[in-house]
Amino acid sequence: MSSRIKWGGIAGIAAAALFIVSAILEQLSPLQRIYDSVASYLYLGVVVAAYIAVIVAVLGIHALHSGRPRYGRLGTTGTVLTIAGYLIMIVVRMISMVAGRESLGNVRIGAGLAVLIGSVLLGVIILRARILPWWCGVLLIVAFPLGDVANAIFSAAENLLLALLWGSVGVALLARREGVAEPAVTQPAQAG
Repeated sequence: MSSRIKWGGIAGIAAAALFIVSAILEQLSPLQRIYDSVASYLYLGVVVAAYIAVIVAVLGIHALHSGRPRYGRLGTTGTVLTIAGYLIMIVVRMISMVAGRESLGNVRIGAGLAVLIGSVLLGVIILRARILPWWCGVLLIVAFPLGDVANAIFSAAENLLLALLWGSVGVALLARREGVAEPAVTQPAQAG
């Protein structure tokens, strides 16, 4: 198993755990527009760590699928958009932490759009390539957009959906025993 795939799997599981912790923190002390408590900074730090783990998990997906004919430019574009979106979200969260309040909302929306498009592309590629289980592709397509809808019902529901998504992807990446190895080609028996 390629070490990038293995680390992607571990990072996916770590992201899931961090998103669950962030959902618990959100329930204990809901995040306000002004960050005036240790709980707010703890929540933001956990979310930033989760985003970093997601980036490593996306790199694991990319490592698993790279060089495959069904991955191609579409898969690479999905990877780049997803990583760029999460990187921008990290920067915005860090700036907000320094400012002590929610900042750069429009930039964060743009980053969310990049994550949405990138995740949908990656989901479609996973469905098309048939290397990871189909449900990983479906979760990539639906988890991020459903998060905002779910938050209207239950605050922090988005974090729980992201935990389901990245935990599933992490487990699926770790379950790939052979990683990028191609199936063995059988040799014809030699007459002797």
